[in-house]
Amino acid sequence: MRNSNELLIGLFTSILLVVLYWGVNFLKGENVFSDKRFFYAVYDNVNGLTISRPVTVNGFKVGQVSNIMLNPSQLGHLTVEIAIEEDVSFSNQAILEIYDYDIMGKKAVQLKIVDSGRVAISGDTLVGTIATGLTSEVSEQFGSMKIGLDQVMITFNKVLKEVNNLSVTANRILASNEKRLSSSIQNIESIATEIDKQTQNINSLINNMTKFSNDLNSIDLVQFSNNMINISNELESLLSHINSGQGSLGKFINQDAMYQELSTTIQSMNSLISDIEQNPQKYVNISLWGNDKKKSK
Repeated sequence: MRNSNELLIGLFTSILLVVLYWGVNFLKGENVFSDKRFFYAVYDNVNGLTISRPVTVNGFKVGQVSNIMLNPSQLGHLTVEIAIEEDVSFSNQAILEIYDYDIMGKKAVQLKIVDSGRVAISGDTLVGTIATGLTSEVSEQFGSMKIGLDQVMITFNKVLKEVNNLSVTANRILASNEKRLSSSIQNIESIATEIDKQTQNINSLINNMTKFSNDLNSIDLVQFSNNMINISNELESLLSHINSGQGSLGKFINQDAMYQELSTTIQSMNSLISDIEQNPQKYVNISLWGNDKKKSK
């Protein structure tokens, strides 16, 4: 009876160990009951690849990474072991390429089948490559962007330094010319005040010019021109009459005899006035005692 219990306990423990082993491998993604073929690839950098990551063919999972170990024959290189669980045939020229499995940057291995070469058997070493993934491109772009930002920051710091120096210079100039600036501002304010005072005069002048322009526009230029032409014609006729000797003024201007008579008369009058001034007693006879009257008788 006792031996039966021990046998049952041992059998139960064995079954439990088998289930535990199967469960652990199942959690790892391994199928214990499938026939596995193992292949290898050498990399100088696995780029974050870990054990149990899937191996795919055109996006379909055909196996998983079973082990990653340092390569003793090539220092600094890593040997990746993959287990192919599906019945898929490929040549020994196939490529095991590490790539980005999702947007978070998790890695997986892609089996790229090549037609040439013999059929690969378990234990063969295949060509290992690394694809340029999204995270790698982002890292490269970010690296170039970082360099550009560094250059921008350096330039910006130089600009800030120049602006600071310019500000210091401007403050020094303002401090040394504060009185002149104050005087200039006062002069500008006085000029502005004077301009305000003269605004009314300017407006009045503009109004007068507008009124003059309106009055000028109201003049009948055609009638004014005709009047000027008539006056010019009459003046021309008058001058023609004078030049021809017609009328008193024309005769006076054009006849020399009248000029001579007038000149002689003026000379006679000048002589008479001169004689009166020199001999007034010949023309004015004044007697205080009456003797002159008797002599005249």
